[in-house]
Amino acid sequence: MSNKETMVESLHKGVCQVTFEKTDGSKRVMKCTLNSSYLPQNLNEESETKESNPNVIPVWDIDANSWRSFRIDSVEEFQTGSFLGG
Repeated sequence: MSNKETMVESLHKGVCQVTFEKTDGSKRVMKCTLNSSYLPQNLNEESETKESNPNVIPVWDIDANSWRSFRIDSVEEFQTGSFLGG
């Protein structure tokens, strides 16, 4: 599995698909990014202003159009932009 730095770097490059286990035990597949071209202008800096937890990555959820986060240790699969057919 990729480490946090690799995940964050990929998220800054484009959209990634993350499969992880939520805190309630359910499985979630999320298309997300940290690429500023996908973020609404007024929200570009929001992830940097929240208190940092080294075990959590805050991301922009492409489908929900809002900030979400996932715990690194809950990630089952992390796919870069190739899952979109690119």
